[in-house]
Amino acid sequence: MTSHYRAETTRHSPRTVGLVVEGEAEFKALPLLHTKGLLTGCPPLKLRNVGGIGGRVSSAGIAFRVHKAVLGLLAAGVVRVVVCLDRELRQACPGELARDVWKALDRLLKEWGHSGDEVNVVVADRAFEAWLLAGAAELHARSLLRAAPKFQSFEGRMGIRKRLGKYELTQLLGHEYRETRDGPRLFASLDFAATRSQGPTANGSKSLDKLLRVLGL
Repeated sequence: MTSHYRAETTRHSPRTVGLVVEGEAEFKALPLLHTKGLLTGCPPLKLRNVGGIGGRVSSAGIAFRVHKAVLGLLAAGVVRVVVCLDRELRQACPGELARDVWKALDRLLKEWGHSGDEVNVVVADRAFEAWLLAGAAELHARSLLRAAPKFQSFEGRMGIRKRLGKYELTQLLGHEYRETRDGPRLFASLDFAATRSQGPTANGSKSLDKLLRVLGL
């Protein structure tokens, strides 16, 4: 199999869950759920980074881009695979996009003796940075962000200049947001109860909550 993705090596466990991501921030941040014990009960995670898919690729195109990474993880013996994507600028809602990608992926996997029953698809709304901004109030209260957020919830927003939260994080940090440095650091400091909370007065991220529920958390 020709490798077109970057892999993270983790110590193998019978409980290991495969995780396919499309960005460096997620690739560095999400394993911390297990390695840093951010949430009790998180299984070991074995990652593949497909290196950016782009916001204009169709559901079928996304499935094609990720299917070899999924197959590689299944061959490695993980109990299941979670594909974590960014909605970016797409019109489709996260649930609709996840469903369409799953259907296309199911068809591809069946050609190799597998099926979508072994896979979950989760879509960040609209990008990984929205998950950080869902916890911005708590991060500011702990002096991890210089400024307090002026928005209630960032979930689903395009953000200033359509940068999907990166501009807002730069403003709140007081310096240029860097995905691979600031993303994992802030993620590791999230108050997950607040960050995933739902309701009319909550700032939480529905898409992050979905990912954590899929992981059994």
